[in-house]
Amino acid sequence: MAKHLINLEALGDCEIRGHAIPQGTYQGVTIDRPVVKAEGGRAQAVFLCLTADKYVDAGKALNASSVNVTDLMQRGLIVEI
Repeated sequence: MAKHLINLEALGDCEIRGHAIPQGTYQGVTIDRPVVKAEGGRAQAVFLCLTADKYVDAGKALNASSVNVTDLMQRGLIVEI
C-alpha cells in the first residue's frame, strides 16, 4: 500500500457523509493498494484533509481530520491540482 500527498481543489461547495467541503484548495492523500478485480490490478482511494494545516508526511495527514472523497473525485466535484 502506497500513500502520497496531493493537492486538491473543490470546484464548488459540496458535502459528503455530513462533512461540508467549501469551494477551495486542500491537501489530500491518495492510497494505492493492489486489488485483483480493479482496473490495472490497483485501487485508489483519495482522502481530503479538513484541517488548514499543511503536511509533509502522508501518515500524519491521514491521522488529521480527513474524509474519503473518492466518490466526489469520480463525479468531478473535486480535482487534483
